Amino acid sequence: MSAGEQVAAAFQSNRKALTGYLTRLVVREEIAEELVQQAAVRALEQESLPEDAAELRAWFFRVATNLALDHLRKHSTWREGVLGETRGRAEADAGFVASSRLMAGSPELKTIAKDHLAVCFACTLRNLRSEESAALLLKEVYDFTVDEVARVMGASFGQAKAWIQSARAQLKAKYDVSCALVAQQGVCFQCVELDRFFRADEGDPLAGSQRDVDARLSIVRERRDAPLGPWHRQMMRLVEEVLDEGTE
Repeated sequence: MSAGEQVAAAFQSNRKALTGYLTRLVVREEIAEELVQQAAVRALEQESLPEDAAELRAWFFRVATNLALDHLRKHSTWREGVLGETRGRAEADAGFVASSRLMAGSPELKTIAKDHLAVCFACTLRNLRSEESAALLLKEVYDFTVDEVARVMGASFGQAKAWIQSARAQLKAKYDVSCALVAQQGVCFQCVELDRFFRADEGDPLAGSQRDVDARLSIVRERRDAPLGPWHRQMMRLVEEVLDEGTE
């Protein structure tokens, strides 16, 4: 196997994780895919790469993180109220409402609910500084130590730790204020709130757990390499429409 083939094979083994990470960092799935492709090209262009598997994984995540942060600095159209705007768009979309009702009766509802929470978490992360979001995902979802997060992000240990702590504190504050999960029994439905789409008697994925940032992180970690499900592809299509309109 040639050196290029070895790099390609190593990248492929990390591809799902990188795609999941970038999707949760930039939210827009097609942009995440573009960044993954760019990361692959960067890897193949390198004359030498770490031989140790853990160091090579960290290198892939460093390239992906740099690409994502650069993209977000240059092109981000995210704004604080986008989820509220998307809710209005969803409620007015007859096709979205109809398909959501069909899924609400699906035996896969609990999986859909977990998918919803993972997407909601990613959307909420976008209201934080990009560096804070990346540091939190690397540490709490993709199992890097604080030292490793610092190296991946080209920062000091203290800066990486501060980003993670700040992200956790801000998420707690945002959920305390805005998330129905904290205020009542039942699954979070703050993004679209369609006909009480998720109800406690239909498979609350957080049942029996504390309703805090760690409980949400546990679900995101469980689904960290999973692509968006069909309902949330529809939801993110609406989010993208709202964001694109804001740039016109």
